[in-house]
Amino acid sequence: MKKILFVTALLILFVAHQSFALVGLRFGANANITQPTATLAFDQLSSGDLSETFNPTGFGVTAFGMADLVLLTVTADVGYLDFGKQSYSFAVDLAGNTETVTANTHVTAIPILAGLRWEFGLPVGPKFHFGFQAGLHNFTFTYEGTAVDQKLIDEEETSSKFSVSPIIGLRWSSVDASLLYMVVEDFNYVGLRVGYTFGLGM
Repeated sequence: MKKILFVTALLILFVAHQSFALVGLRFGANANITQPTATLAFDQLSSGDLSETFNPTGFGVTAFGMADLVLLTVTADVGYLDFGKQSYSFAVDLAGNTETVTANTHVTAIPILAGLRWEFGLPVGPKFHFGFQAGLHNFTFTYEGTAVDQKLIDEEETSSKFSVSPIIGLRWSSVDASLLYMVVEDFNYVGLRVGYTFGLGM
């Protein structure tokens, strides 16, 4: 009985090792298109909660690495995203007078992400994949306009936000494309990535 348990344990360890054995490495770069469904807070311009939507189309680039295992792929990304600019105007009380001030907002981010994905398909032709990524988005919010001139808001703010996203896509030869929905607290966005991969394990 003990021998059977011992052999069974060795077999499980062998299968687990083979299932997660490294079979290849890939590297590459993506071009990104983003569409935020975000909310920006301007509480400093109001006595209560004041928020506005932010939804211009943005662009960016991502460098990535992938470790192909037998059953899945481990991914790691770092990139730069420019979410674009949007202008706002607010009526505020200045020295007893109501005046209109402007805040032109520019948002950028450096995402640092890791995740898992699973690929399936025929030996020849496209391979579909699904998975997820999680990590941090390091945001920079830059403001211009009369609201900054009046020192009602800071010229620049930075923050790091936890992010997680489901991902689906396909890989055909060296071309890799993915569609994702990134959840980043109050700055969610839909993203499309298209890039080129190279390395071992293709």
